[in-house]
Amino acid sequence: MHAADVIETLPTALPDDDILSAVQMVSRHGLPGLVVADERGEVIGCMSSVDLLRAALPHYFLDDPGLTHVIDEGHADRIAAAMAGTRVRDVLTWGPSRIPKVEAQATAVEIAELMVRRQCPFALVEREGGGILGIVTANRLLGLLATAAQGAP
Repeated sequence: MHAADVIETLPTALPDDDILSAVQMVSRHGLPGLVVADERGEVIGCMSSVDLLRAALPHYFLDDPGLTHVIDEGHADRIAAAMAGTRVRDVLTWGPSRIPKVEAQATAVEIAELMVRRQCPFALVEREGGGILGIVTANRLLGLLATAAQGAP
């Protein structure tokens, strides 16, 4: 199995997009994260779903996890509302060098190794003449693994 056989389209966020729209996109489509591109379509980074969760939590929860036990649901709703006005660029932590890039003929094992090494839930599949064809997600590779395991003796 090669990258070209399992390629997908991953929605892209712009740096000035509202973070809540990015959260909704990831949630609605069950995505592992988002690619962030500039207005020309050049990839400038990516955000995993965990990065988006980190953006949703006030820093004091990360500094003192014990505080999470004293917050009720009403306060949790206010936390989500506090994200309004935050831009994707404000929470972008991964530059383009961290995102694995593979050729269309890369094997599933090659792609998986890059994802694990870079700790990124997707890899960009590059077009031969330049540009991006799409992505391969870790979820897609796990699906292939599960299917192969069912057929194994």
